[in-house]
Amino acid sequence: MLVGFRVQRLRDLDTSAVSFTVVGPGGLPVESVEVFLAHLVAVGRSPNTIAGYAHDLRDFVEWLDQVGRGFRVLSLEELTGFFSWVARPVAARVPGVFVLPGTPSAIASATLVRKRAALASFYRFHARRDASVPALLGSSAGPRATGEFVPMLVHTRRARQGPEMVSPIRIAVSRKPAIALSDAQVARLVAVCARRRDRFLLILLDQTGLRLGEALGLRHADLRLRAGEVRVVPREGNVNAARVKGLKARVVPAGAVVFDAYADYMEVEYGVLDSDWVFVNLFRPPVGAPMTAGAVAKLVGRLRERTGIAGFTPHVLRHGYATRLLRAGVPVEVVAELLGHASATTTSQTYSHLGVEDHRRALQTAGVLA
Repeated sequence: MLVGFRVQRLRDLDTSAVSFTVVGPGGLPVESVEVFLAHLVAVGRSPNTIAGYAHDLRDFVEWLDQVGRGFRVLSLEELTGFFSWVARPVAARVPGVFVLPGTPSAIASATLVRKRAALASFYRFHARRDASVPALLGSSAGPRATGEFVPMLVHTRRARQGPEMVSPIRIAVSRKPAIALSDAQVARLVAVCARRRDRFLLILLDQTGLRLGEALGLRHADLRLRAGEVRVVPREGNVNAARVKGLKARVVPAGAVVFDAYADYMEVEYGVLDSDWVFVNLFRPPVGAPMTAGAVAKLVGRLRERTGIAGFTPHVLRHGYATRLLRAGVPVEVVAELLGHASATTTSQTYSHLGVEDHRRALQTAGVLA
């Protein structure tokens, strides 16, 4: 019995690198998607990005199969039909099923934006390889990305930068404010940790704003006690799939509380274990292997149950770090560097949740409000 389109996870036996492909009903990879995803691997895109794009393109090729169209001859007007189709509940995506007007989207707007980004990148890639393929969703890379082709509705573009401004298909997105825990909540989470390793992980994330993947990829040499700093070093091929986003190295100052927790962890639990990795398995096999995101997810579940803080995730600690810095008056450009953001604009948009009291304090400091 033939099955539909599906995403297949792949692992290189030589390098342990993880990738993904989309397999068709006949059990073979979809060639146009396969070469594109292989390109993303070659240029160093993160496994999470590749996985997300693979699922987005799986939906796209399934829709193409239903409507009997090829991506090379698709018009922009026809492509808008994909976004209407993919917003339906899965059970309503089969031919002959109709959805009543006003039915809410089955997926979040942010997910639709990601799918649009996946398709835009997919079309730009194929437009560079074949001049007959239109870059339907526009190009932010200039004329060379699309050859001689001028995308439809190009006249509707405004002279601004960024993928949202060059796409002829608009998707309204309401940005959710970044969640930050209170100091008391963070202290409670740290207090209920049964292991010093887990306690150190939480303190590190809270005091440095590192992403979880960056923390799990740390080596002992990256922690500079005398200098009071943590070095974020991009490394490819980590066996636990830990990765520095954007492969961007940086140095983050850290206080005594971080290195005290590290020393406590090393003395009591790590002991004489011979490993370069900072966070390792100590209480279940394989002992000494680097800790994985899956193990941290289980830890998060236990901490939520013990504290009742349902909104806790490792990334929330990063939000708390950034929020404290901004409220303390640290320039947004400096916060962006410490977080490893591509630009200060990203930081400003992510942490636009600072409330009226923060604005009041800023006005009072500037002397424009009594």
